[in-house]
Amino acid sequence: MAVSTYKGEEIIANLIIKGGKKYEERVWMPRTVFNDPAGKDAYIIGNGKSRQDFDLTKLPADTYGCNALYRDFTPNFLVAVDRFMYKEIIDSGYDENNIVYTNHNCMTKFGGKSHLIPANPHRGTGPSAAHIAIHDGHTKLYLLGFDCGVDSADNNVYVDTVNYNNRSTVVHVTVWDIQMAQLMNSYPGVEFVYVEGHQSDAIKKQSNYHYINYSGLGKIIDGKKT
Repeated sequence: MAVSTYKGEEIIANLIIKGGKKYEERVWMPRTVFNDPAGKDAYIIGNGKSRQDFDLTKLPADTYGCNALYRDFTPNFLVAVDRFMYKEIIDSGYDENNIVYTNHNCMTKFGGKSHLIPANPHRGTGPSAAHIAIHDGHTKLYLLGFDCGVDSADNNVYVDTVNYNNRSTVVHVTVWDIQMAQLMNSYPGVEFVYVEGHQSDAIKKQSNYHYINYSGLGKIIDGKKT
């Protein structure tokens, strides 16, 4: 769905069973974020430890961050699909002055000044953030901290903190890598540039997969400043 034509969408707000029949209560959710991607790349910030030593303040717009990133850095757009993580974000008041994307279930249950993920693919936060950037019209995405090629709870900046697993928990994170591979396959014209991290073979075999290190990213960013 092209960003230029997206005006909002109808969502199922409630299911009502009456007389043995199921009825859907639908409401119109208008588009509330208007982002112009012209002349800009997108930077999708995951929370894998591979990004830990990189200074995120060096990134130009547009930045799309995931979950607890807001604790340390303010991206242009923050995305959260987990209900506990979303509740933490709105309880902090972050949504009062910043753009937060979530699904309609979180919006209905917890409120907050958030924005609906457009044409929601119903995937994890990282793939959803990349989806939003593509929906905005970006054709080149730099992905930082996307370390889902190896199953581990310890490979996260926020491990052992509230709303995250402890380091001894076994987490099958490769499902998010599979979701990213599906997204890449759906948008062959979009470049996905992974900045270090650990990617699975499902990602690496995609024709629009690219890989650089943080030194290379720094040079690209510096080049955009000249």
